[in-house]
Amino acid sequence: MTQTTLYLMRHGECEGGNLLRGHCDIQLTEIGFAQMQLAYAKLPEAVDRVMSSPLIRCAAFAEHIASKRRMSISFDERLKEIYFGRWDGLEIPTLHEDHGQELTAYWQDPWRFPLPEAEAMSAFEQRLDGLVDELVSLYSGEKLLLITHGGVIRYLMAKALGVIKAVGFYTQLSLEYASVVKITHYRDEDGKGFWRLHWG
Repeated sequence: MTQTTLYLMRHGECEGGNLLRGHCDIQLTEIGFAQMQLAYAKLPEAVDRVMSSPLIRCAAFAEHIASKRRMSISFDERLKEIYFGRWDGLEIPTLHEDHGQELTAYWQDPWRFPLPEAEAMSAFEQRLDGLVDELVSLYSGEKLLLITHGGVIRYLMAKALGVIKAVGFYTQLSLEYASVVKITHYRDEDGKGFWRLHWG
């Protein structure tokens, strides 16, 4: 049995306030950077490699690790948050005032009611499926730290549990800044694999 471990770290607090933060490139606050330092220090074991979203709220901390720990890092576009289209980067309270019905429909069923010019949920999930399938193949048996975003982590948690199109993972699951979630992929001697989500 081969075990591949993925530690999924969400970025810390960001500048700009309560935004629909997808691909807009917004920096961490000082508090956000400190949150990630603390989360990294609490990892229960050393990791073999670090991969990051190229967006600055993730990349800045990944580059910090690389310089301090003398570790190589890589950036992967597939670790980006979902793209919210024309509304990406806009303030959520303002969007509720101007487009409340459309935004509510999206939160209730983002697969059926995408935002204007946004990335489809199915495309978002497919790019993450492709990424993790590649990771457990290329880095079988290793421990990886993926520095990424809330939507990415929520989908991969659902995937580990075998849950499909469950909006609650996106709208009702609290995932604080700099949270770290551990998921493990096991592959047996026959090549069959399964996921496990570790909690607590």
